[in-house]
Amino acid sequence: MDWELYFKNIILERGYDYYQMNAVEIINASNRSIDAKVIGSDAYDVRINFKNREIKSMYCSCPYYDNCKHQAAVLYYADNHPEIFPKNDDIDKLVKNVSLKDLREFLIEELANDKDLLNRFKVFTDSATDEDFYEKKLTYCFSKPVNVIRFIDEDMSFLIKNGNFDTVLKLSGLIVDYLKEIYHCNHDAFIDILYKLDSIMICLFNRNYEKPVLDFLGNIILTNDNIEILDMLTDTYSRIGDVEKLFKYKR
Repeated sequence: MDWELYFKNIILERGYDYYQMNAVEIINASNRSIDAKVIGSDAYDVRINFKNREIKSMYCSCPYYDNCKHQAAVLYYADNHPEIFPKNDDIDKLVKNVSLKDLREFLIEELANDKDLLNRFKVFTDSATDEDFYEKKLTYCFSKPVNVIRFIDEDMSFLIKNGNFDTVLKLSGLIVDYLKEIYHCNHDAFIDILYKLDSIMICLFNRNYEKPVLDFLGNIILTNDNIEILDMLTDTYSRIGDVEKLFKYKR
């Protein structure tokens, strides 16, 4: 993965210095993403998402307008510490070596102690989705934009994968309200999350959920007073529906 191509040379030098100074703390790492904290003039949250071992997107809570030294520091750390990533072969071997009885007992105990895992398991097994749980979890994530981004990338993507489209639209409505709140205080995060919301709408539309998506977008477009939200979601609507027809209804 030639990730250094995403950065300016001076940023790479500074990022490597941060890595060498042990300024990187890995919070969580998987084959799909890295969450980390980098200590500089302040403590900054970094999230890097992967798809097919290539960088899909990056986020940092620092004010720098482009790919930054904190992201580079995390990537240098990842290059030099491959052990932070789980190995699928090891996971397969672990599961295959456990009896079905022991696996069930382990799962029952873990589900009883981990509400997040329990709700993911309910979604996975097509049981009734606990919408209240996901709404409360998202509201808790509003404390930091990076947590909202993580929630979109993990929880909402998981819900989409398992066909819980109604829940995803409800959560998207909460995110739109959140975007209005952070518009003036964290514009970079505002833009990152807004683009992710655009991707969610397109993804839902492409999964034969056309009318609810168009109704959701149409309601926001006709009632929202934030220009950037309006512009982005109008563009989203124009790619999947008839915007002119929508505005005729408004008149």
